Amino acid sequence: MKKMFCLFLLAFAIHPLLAKENWPLTVKVLSTKNIEDPHGSFHLSWFSSNAGWSQSSGGAGWSHRIAEHAFIESSDGNSYELQPKNPKDMLIAGTYKAKLERRDLEICEPKDNGNCRDVKFWVVASATTVTEKDSKAKTADNAPQASVAIDSTPPGADIEVDGAFVGNTPSTVPLAAGNHQIAVKKKGFVDWSRTITVNGGAIHLIAELEQETPKQ
Repeated sequence: MKKMFCLFLLAFAIHPLLAKENWPLTVKVLSTKNIEDPHGSFHLSWFSSNAGWSQSSGGAGWSHRIAEHAFIESSDGNSYELQPKNPKDMLIAGTYKAKLERRDLEICEPKDNGNCRDVKFWVVASATTVTEKDSKAKTADNAPQASVAIDSTPPGADIEVDGAFVGNTPSTVPLAAGNHQIAVKKKGFVDWSRTITVNGGAIHLIAELEQETPKQ
């Protein structure tokens, strides 16, 4: 009896793990849209008679079916357009557990008893999800840059861009679009600085350094 009770507890503990493995994805419904199949489907109607099966009069034709397509975002990093295999199935806004089976996506529709109703969808289209962070990174990558060549007289001075040391003169520094503070510093000379606006292209700066006045 004790052994059976332990097996029951073990099964109870493992069940949530199995459920998680069976539905490894989390999907979020972004929107839904009614879409008509432009090709439709051809159907034939038949009836039974003493002579056998015969085609009914006027029973053949094309039908255009409208299905509610769902647009979802998945935890696997992809976004999907789904078409239900059963036109009566639909997804309301919310988050669901799901799994991919070949070219189909199956979604767990929660029931009152805690179990799932397995709702099957065809994957009509899929694409990598582009997040706001990815979009900003892509924008930054495509932002115009300038090549800024900085010389000084005398050479060998420190170069600072926006307060950060980037090298010694003469040097060429790539800068993103926008305003930047350029400073050139050398011991025994007065600091030199300029504010520049970068919009792309090449910029050449020459810092004529003046010697510091000896202290009395």
